[in-house]
Order: sequence, then C-alpha cells, then structure tokens
Amino acid sequence: MQEEIDQRTVSITVQAAKLSGRVLKTAITAALQKMQQQRHSVKAGRNSLKRLAGHDGGMNTIEVSGRIRSFERYARKHQVRYHIEKEVGSKPPRWTVYFKANQADALTAAFKEYTRMDLERAEKPSLIAQLHKFTELVKSIGKDRVRNKEHGGPER
Repeated sequence: MQEEIDQRTVSITVQAAKLSGRVLKTAITAALQKMQQQRHSVKAGRNSLKRLAGHDGGMNTIEVSGRIRSFERYARKHQVRYHIEKEVGSKPPRWTVYFKANQADALTAAFKEYTRMDLERAEKPSLIAQLHKFTELVKSIGKDRVRNKEHGGPER
C-alpha cells in the first residue's frame, strides 16, 4: 500500500511570499498541464511498436544486418521515431526497423550518414593490427641496438 502511494506522489515547489489557495491552485494546474503535454508528446528515438502504430500515418520497415547500435545514434540525431526487433535464430543477427511513413526523408538521411560512417570505419586499418606491426618494428630495431651496444656502440 505504501509503495502505491509513493509511486503516485508528485512534489511541486513553489516560491511565493505567501502561499494562498490561488497560488497552490495555479501551481497544481501548471504541473498537470505539463504532465499532460509529456504524455501526449511524440518522442523521437526508440519507441514501442504500440506507440509507433498509434500515431497518424502508416509504418514502413527496413531490414538491417550486422551492427544496429551505431545506427540508433544517427536516427535520434535526425529525430526519427523507430522501433527495432531482432530476428531470432539468424546468423549474423538481422534486425527489422519499423518507422513512420511520413518520416522517410529523415530516415533516408540517417541511413546515408550511417552507411558513410560505417564505410569509413571499414576502410580504416585496425588499431590492434597497427600496434602489432609497430611492436614488431620496435623489437627488430631494439635487437640491432642491443647487439651494437655490446660492442661499444654503433658500428661505423
């Protein structure tokens, strides 16, 4: 019982010289309006399928394979409302992205930026591979230096 009361509790802070009934009524009305706006506002980014289907317009889907987490960043940047579901039992993992039909332009822009960044990432050499290459180079240089140092310095 106490948990239900705690979950339904709302705290309102009012700064006033004298707390009257009118001031309290105005503060509660403003808080209720703010809560009502938040409840009915459209959220950009990941949404539930029910919330996505509830708004005006139809839904479209796109199938994506591979990494989806990096796509989400670009979708939020372009204010796309979407829902992602993973296909169970597929190797590599496949994802279905649901989005609003009236947001096709924003989703296209998000996908273009995502694919551009993904291609750039694929072209970059691996940091670990570069590190191994340089460690081998340092080892080969270090052996020559040690050998030359034992004989009184570099040979000329």
